[in-house]
Amino acid sequence: MNFLIDCILDAWHDTWLMLPLLYAAYLIIEYFERKDSKDDKLFFGLQKYGPLVGALIGLIPQCGFSILAAMLFVQGNITLGTLAAVFIATSDEAIPILLAEPSLFSSLLILLACKFCIGIAGGFFIDRIVFPHQKILRFEDMPEEEDEEQYEEDEQAASSCPCCYPQYPMWISALLRTVKIFIFVFLTTVAFNMLIGWIGEQTLSKFLLTGTVFQPLLAALFGFIPNCAATVILCQLFALGQLSFGSLLAGLITNAGLGFLVLFQYGEKKSTIGKLALILWIIASLSGLGAMWITTLI
Repeated sequence: MNFLIDCILDAWHDTWLMLPLLYAAYLIIEYFERKDSKDDKLFFGLQKYGPLVGALIGLIPQCGFSILAAMLFVQGNITLGTLAAVFIATSDEAIPILLAEPSLFSSLLILLACKFCIGIAGGFFIDRIVFPHQKILRFEDMPEEEDEEQYEEDEQAASSCPCCYPQYPMWISALLRTVKIFIFVFLTTVAFNMLIGWIGEQTLSKFLLTGTVFQPLLAALFGFIPNCAATVILCQLFALGQLSFGSLLAGLITNAGLGFLVLFQYGEKKSTIGKLALILWIIASLSGLGAMWITTLI
């Protein structure tokens, strides 16, 4: 019992300071999510600038963009490379979690820069080298009625994200999301404290293959879990020192929120989804291994 209490107290000591920072971060995220996307040209610019705009949009920390990008791809409005760029750059919960840890600010900036550059490079590589002859339907070729109907469908799909609360005022929704993610982070921290206490840090490091070239490969597979829990766990492991920066990068590259689920839901070819997943895993694994190699030289 004393061991459990110690684990809970240690977890509270390690996490309570992130509450105000999490709330501030989610207020900003709510602002982006509630912007009238019909008034801006974010996704219309995807056709002209492709992976560049896709990677930039993906950096905005909310899962609605990966959902809309997946739907635009299914409709034939954007290329596979542009979709991959959005998926690669998407970080979802990683930004507010790492932002809530002042000691990880520099790691967060490097992570975002890496994901942005990898998203651009990976997207153009897919479009120019792997699949150079893709055909897309231009927005200007679509009837206005279809545009309006599709816009409403896209908005409904984006707002159906289980981690969002569009029915409440912005400050309440941000508060609910803060409490929800804080509880998950707190419980995860308690669990890891107990796990480390029971089996020891050295045994846990061996289990996670810490310091080996296989960890980024496993982290990249783990990142395919379509849930914010995967992002939280990756970030927590990184904060605890049990996951290398390269492995964190690999896991977050493949973690595209609900994007893959949308591809399945709207009947995209399984072969196309499989190819995209394989390409993302290869990019994530190589990027993670490269980051591990670079950090050993610094």
